[in-house]
Amino acid sequence: MASIHLTVLSDDFGMCPAVNEGIAQAFTQGVLTDTNLMAPCPSFDEAVQLAKAHRIPVGIHNTFTAEWDYWRWKPLTPAKSMVRPDGTFHTTVAEAWEKAEIQEAETEFLAQLEKIEASGLSITHACEHMGAEMKLAGLFSRLLKLKKVPYRNFTLNGEAYRIPRLIWDSVFASSEVGLDIRTRKAKLKEWLHSIGPGHHIWATHCAVDHHSLEQLTAPTHGAFNWTRLYRVLDQSLVLDPEVRHWIESRGIQLTPMSRCPVAGF
Repeated sequence: MASIHLTVLSDDFGMCPAVNEGIAQAFTQGVLTDTNLMAPCPSFDEAVQLAKAHRIPVGIHNTFTAEWDYWRWKPLTPAKSMVRPDGTFHTTVAEAWEKAEIQEAETEFLAQLEKIEASGLSITHACEHMGAEMKLAGLFSRLLKLKKVPYRNFTLNGEAYRIPRLIWDSVFASSEVGLDIRTRKAKLKEWLHSIGPGHHIWATHCAVDHHSLEQLTAPTHGAFNWTRLYRVLDQSLVLDPEVRHWIESRGIQLTPMSRCPVAGF
């Protein structure tokens, strides 16, 4: 009988200490199998140390935006077309890619990838922070083939844009489901009991429940729930013994990104 494979991924490693601690805890105590790393962010070095200490598989979370009001980050390269007057990345995907010059974006992409490689970590996959536009599709297609790194195949259609990519049968993004634990857990249970043989991804945004998350941005920010509430809910699910039981009772195999099928190379 064919196996059911599940990859449990948490985004935004390196963003801030609460996210770093949450991802490390989710990997060592929960069902998390993978994360992805934001090279320009303030807590990158701490994330690298945690990844090495716990042998957490990491991809690159290509970062061309900085969404919060108070917790900001800059590109690793000059990238003048990609920053606000204060030198930090633009806040939205639309603004970032409307103004970005593709050569500067390519230089920044490579700098982020090479920073992770220089830290001594191997990159299992690539994906974009906050979403992508057409310009990024072409860049991913060229550079991921060059670097032999598969795309997570999430926001962009990797097949349509000829991007080397991971192959999934389904994706469940729990961070986008419900504002309470009961709703989110019920939806997760329904999905886990519906998936069949093949490879599936559960996408999360884990963080420990710490007040510092609410200091990233103003309460009036449109994505304020993404600072603390959504992440703490995901953290709870990834650590939940009942969720682990659902996975084990169905014989679902927790499978890291590095063991998933790829196409497009």
